Amino acid sequence: MSRTAPTLEAIDATAARWIARRDAGLSDAEQAEFAHWYAESPLHAEAVARFEGLWSTLGRPRRTGVAPVLQGELGHLLRQRRQRRAGAAAAVLCAVLLAVGSWVWISRSPSDPAVAAAAVVHTTIMAPERRVLPDGSAVELRAGSDIEVDFSGVQRRVVLVRGEAHFEVTKNPDRPFVVAAGGVNVRAVGTVFTVQLGATQVDVLVTEGRVAVEEPAPVTSPGSPAREPLAFVDAGHRLEVGVALQPVAVPDVQPLATSEAAERLAWRTPRVEFSGAPLSEVVAVLNRFQSTPFVLGDPTLANVSVSGLFSADDAEVFVSGLRAGFGIATEERDGQRVLRRAP
Repeated sequence: MSRTAPTLEAIDATAARWIARRDAGLSDAEQAEFAHWYAESPLHAEAVARFEGLWSTLGRPRRTGVAPVLQGELGHLLRQRRQRRAGAAAAVLCAVLLAVGSWVWISRSPSDPAVAAAAVVHTTIMAPERRVLPDGSAVELRAGSDIEVDFSGVQRRVVLVRGEAHFEVTKNPDRPFVVAAGGVNVRAVGTVFTVQLGATQVDVLVTEGRVAVEEPAPVTSPGSPAREPLAFVDAGHRLEVGVALQPVAVPDVQPLATSEAAERLAWRTPRVEFSGAPLSEVVAVLNRFQSTPFVLGDPTLANVSVSGLFSADDAEVFVSGLRAGFGIATEERDGQRVLRRAP
């Protein structure tokens, strides 16, 4: 049985969602799925190019997301349109809502049948997996990543099997901490660094202390001289080691701007997705990550419906969304951020 070809409106909607999801961060599996969809049809590539242009014009948001409520509303809009131009406009609306301020806000009366049918109220907190190792060191694993730990020998040894991991190493000069990835070792005593294992390279970023990047030591006779490291990487620097060919080439250590380091490590920041959640619940969840808590200064705001995906510790995005989407003002008073309807 042949499948019905997707409409141009559906292709545009899918392209808009992929662009938004990609800037929020795709796993390896999602990246493969996107590449497969992109290559399926020239129409898919055209739609992606169109929304890439929109995304660039809007400055490419730092964090974006697509909430189920927004998807439902987009579908409702698309069903109301019979012409491609109108359908594309609805998909563009989706992308614009996602891009502006890097958040999505939808408030609609529960009596609206389109929203009532699509709304699935839930709150999801997304954060990297955190493990505490036997020596007290901590590691955070990006989604889809995995490690193997072996502290039985004279070294504290961790193998990065796949993905990316961030390490905060407990100091112990007598037992070096070694991360093995893609044919190189990253050796530290007490430092903070990230290792990313790609298909043909290993990327090392140091934010505190210093690490040595080495080739694995060969089996040698006792008394053989130690091999020199390929490179030393200090805080505020990174290097990329190509490991497709052996021997490993000497890598270049590059300085890294603070802003670029923050962007590369943005995956460590918890993100929160709300889908039709009442503002009272949103405030309670976000306050877990805030030094200055939010409080509702007007009880009638408690049931305002909020949908969006954004960084849990970015209060400015939340405040901007409330002001632009709902006309809710924020006033700092007595160590709190008080939310009220703007006059």
